[in-house]
Amino acid sequence: MTVTRYRRRPDVLWRRSLDAVVMLPAGRDEPITIAGSGPEIWELLAEWRTLDDLVAVLVELHAAEPATVGADVAPLLDYLVTAGAVALD
Repeated sequence: MTVTRYRRRPDVLWRRSLDAVVMLPAGRDEPITIAGSGPEIWELLAEWRTLDDLVAVLVELHAAEPATVGADVAPLLDYLVTAGAVALD
């Protein structure tokens, strides 16, 4: 069970298109884009969630295997934290 919680930072400028989210975290010169499951995860990060929370929601929505979903979500969270788009609690 994970205890670290994640939430998108309120100071990130972002826009959702049909299949991607383009964002500009504070202090970055270049925007970043996330696609695939990224936009859905970004929407879920409007409130504090653990990795386990995110995986549970996505498993239920897509009838997918938890290990597969976790292997997809964890690296994206790491990337978004490193990029300054997501805060930790």
